[in-house]
Amino acid sequence: MAAMLRTLEEAMEALSRLTNYERTRPDGPRAFDLSRMRDLLRRLGSPERRLGARVVQVAGTKGKGSTSRCLDAIFRAAGLRAGRYLSPHLESVRERIAVDGELIPDADFAAHVDTVLAASGPATTFFEALTAAACLHFAAARTDAVVLEVGIGGRLDATTAVPTTHTVITEISFDHTELLGSTLEAIAAEKAATIRAGVPVFSGVDPATGAGRVIRETAARLEAPFRHVPKPPDARPEGLGVRFGEVLLPVLGRHQAHNAALAAAAAGDLPWEAVARGLASARHPGCIEVRGGAPTVVLDGAHTVSSASTTAEAIRDHFPGRPPHLVFALAEDKDLDGIAAVLAPLVERAFCTRADRKRGRDAAALAAHAAWQGRAEAVPDAALALARAKASAGPRGLVLVTGSFYLAGALRPLA
Repeated sequence: MAAMLRTLEEAMEALSRLTNYERTRPDGPRAFDLSRMRDLLRRLGSPERRLGARVVQVAGTKGKGSTSRCLDAIFRAAGLRAGRYLSPHLESVRERIAVDGELIPDADFAAHVDTVLAASGPATTFFEALTAAACLHFAAARTDAVVLEVGIGGRLDATTAVPTTHTVITEISFDHTELLGSTLEAIAAEKAATIRAGVPVFSGVDPATGAGRVIRETAARLEAPFRHVPKPPDARPEGLGVRFGEVLLPVLGRHQAHNAALAAAAAGDLPWEAVARGLASARHPGCIEVRGGAPTVVLDGAHTVSSASTTAEAIRDHFPGRPPHLVFALAEDKDLDGIAAVLAPLVERAFCTRADRKRGRDAAALAAHAAWQGRAEAVPDAALALARAKASAGPRGLVLVTGSFYLAGALRPLA
């Protein structure tokens, strides 16, 4: 019999031996369904059926993490015992599983992972095991409400094996195209597969677009009550926050008002006072996050053209006349041409680095891109790249760290 896992480090070592995620196209020869995840949950005693009266699944390309955090904050402000499951994490895997805003304790994490691995088969993935551990933790904590952020896609995501009471679909853009498809309609179909028969769905995607029609038609076919939540037309920057109606969101970027509107719609039967308090308290680490200091450092995990455009807009809105000195890393499978074209006109200088040793692009290759027009240099060590950017910006300047959640997580303690 294997020794029981007792520490966070032991649990992470055991999880690291699992498959990270399935690199399989939906129509590929190794395509799979959710039966493996459902079987695992059944062997664990079906904890996914003891999560509380509200279980909200949040899918989308952009904004699902922020929307999930807003919903969690609203539930807590309403006096509900709330569980939150997020992906990915910045600094510690414990960030992914929280109850009432408190990260899962090390000992609980180890114990739940130990239980999950004892019930797992040889093909169980890292994300499946983590999702099952989250369900065990929420069930043990007797949560009233749980928010589940989808990892990748939706149709085959482990969170889709959990029964839900509400579905939220945020904005859709191009990402993980090797897995989800090469058109927005195909990607939308993968996200729309989170919609359950009769379960209300709140969509941030314009139903007049191809992607929006896919979502609306899926909801109609499943007789799921459908509501389109548009971008708030009056959202505006206000200092280091965003005005959303009467609420000042403590975040950067007008796009966050749309995430807040989606969360408010999905929690619409709760008192508005609780909704407003929750939105005013929600924090979003790694999402255009100001870390302060001299110079000011802004951390962001944007890694698609669409999200980079949103980040650029937020920097211009909140820091007019202060072109940032950029610390930049990017994975091999991301659109370097498109992202560099968005960021290059914004920045004073770029310090290109590499945070993810498995999937990250070479720093020299990033720095050589023509979009920078000679204003970039390769600094392979991420911490040194941040130090160089700070020195270049000066105490009154601005540093933007973006392109990768791995980079944001690695540099957050140093920012």
